[in-house]
Amino acid sequence: MTAQKVYDKLMQTGIISATGEITFEMQNIKTIIKDSSVVGNVMQDWLKSFLDFHQITYRLKANTQEFPDFLMHETRDDIDLLEVKCFKKSPNFDVANFQAYARSLLDNPFRLDASYLIFEYIDLHGGVAIKEIWLKKVWEICCDSERSPLKIQWKQGIPVNIRPATWYAKNPKYQAFKSRKDFVTAVKKVLDTSSVSAGLQKDWLKKVTDKYKQQTGIEL
Repeated sequence: MTAQKVYDKLMQTGIISATGEITFEMQNIKTIIKDSSVVGNVMQDWLKSFLDFHQITYRLKANTQEFPDFLMHETRDDIDLLEVKCFKKSPNFDVANFQAYARSLLDNPFRLDASYLIFEYIDLHGGVAIKEIWLKKVWEICCDSERSPLKIQWKQGIPVNIRPATWYAKNPKYQAFKSRKDFVTAVKKVLDTSSVSAGLQKDWLKKVTDKYKQQTGIEL
């Protein structure tokens, strides 16, 4: 089962405009959770139930906090990776921690081909409704910014988290990258100009490029 087939099944079942309610029950007392900060975790758990209901095979990492959220291949951990993200109004989620992501690409550049299943939702007075969903690659949801070659959350001059583009906008100020190579090149440019990333800079791009070819058989 591929990420594309999961996306297709969601669309076939009418996920757009579907509504849901987040509740908590204890001692026969049930309350509606109105805190939208929990929606992302709830949607991830709901997707597990969706996959189970439709008898779609998937696996989870032993440490569920590790990337990705779902392993869609029956045995392999390097293909058919699926990560789930949610937002309302505008994308404000963290794509990844910048330094951890840069380091991971040295060993596992195949994660560049992971799919991101992204839900946009709206609040409904104690519930949510799905407004839109997308299936994207990492470079398709990232862009540059006025401050740096890659849109990043900065804290005291240190690159912390990679932040998403507004990839669906008709005329965005900053366009999403066109290819994985463009995205990786932007990561390299940030490494070159960030003192906190010293140690990752030397031959980083060459190492990632060579390892990606070794792992996938195709050019970056």
